[in-house]
Amino acid sequence: MKKIDLKNTDLKVSSIALGTDSYGSIVDEKLSYEMLDFYVDKGGNLPDTAECYAHWAPNGTHASEKLLGKWMKERKNRSEIVISTKGGFYKVGERPRLEEKDIFDDLEGSLKRLNTDYIDIYWLHRDAPKMPVEDIMNTLTKAIKQGKVRYIGVSNWSCKRLDEANRYLKSIGEKELIASQIQYSPAKPNVEKNEPDLILMNDEEYEYFKNHNLTVFAFAAQAKGFFSKYEKGGKEALSPKAFDRYYNERTIEIFEKLKAASEKYNCTIGNAVIASLVNNRDFDTIPIIGCKNIAQLDDSLKGADINLTDEDMNFIFG
Repeated sequence: MKKIDLKNTDLKVSSIALGTDSYGSIVDEKLSYEMLDFYVDKGGNLPDTAECYAHWAPNGTHASEKLLGKWMKERKNRSEIVISTKGGFYKVGERPRLEEKDIFDDLEGSLKRLNTDYIDIYWLHRDAPKMPVEDIMNTLTKAIKQGKVRYIGVSNWSCKRLDEANRYLKSIGEKELIASQIQYSPAKPNVEKNEPDLILMNDEEYEYFKNHNLTVFAFAAQAKGFFSKYEKGGKEALSPKAFDRYYNERTIEIFEKLKAASEKYNCTIGNAVIASLVNNRDFDTIPIIGCKNIAQLDDSLKGADINLTDEDMNFIFG
């Protein structure tokens, strides 16, 4: 798997990030270690986690970060890994958690669980649109100056708020947000069926990233396995969430084009899904892949090595 220079940083990162939300919980420690080792052996160096990951699983509180920290300590590979973690999570209806104390509480906890003195990329998991963006960015800037964070990004922030934040950071001469985590896959989402606190890729967001050449970390990049499952058994093979969130005429049209691309390159449709993201010409796109076994992981990683042509990309998305 190739590595790319992450824009506006001195980091060289793998073209695919490994989502570890269920590691150390639903995915047990042994399998988590095997998958992390496999990912690194294939050239990966970018595990993505969060302070809140695995809270939903039995005994899962902070399990993902704890597992990753333990694995790095045992493998003695911290210097080779680009840690991407998130803080400031809250659910719809709860008090926003982006005050300075909230952010530093989460950050300090992440540092301890990850067995590290610094986070390479620290993301805010949610926005609080009624809070002044200046206050939030001042907190992140403070974390950078203290050496606890190298670079900052945001997850589930609209492009308008992201732009406001970067304009402010630029005006005070501080490091700008380097990237955004947003729900993005080749599938067209059914907006009304998705979670209300997620920001989904749409035409406005896409044009912003294109015009500002800002890197996108794409979560739900495989649309909950929609294309692979649909290929195997049609809509009856889809999970309820995959069906509700992505089944529509446009997604089926994209499926047919990805299927044609997979036949052209003699690869799986899962490979083609990943390839259609990493080959984006408009802005760097790093898929965050969520896999539950080695076979799924291997299939996803192989997509990073397929070089689609301009003609291919126009065919799939045109």
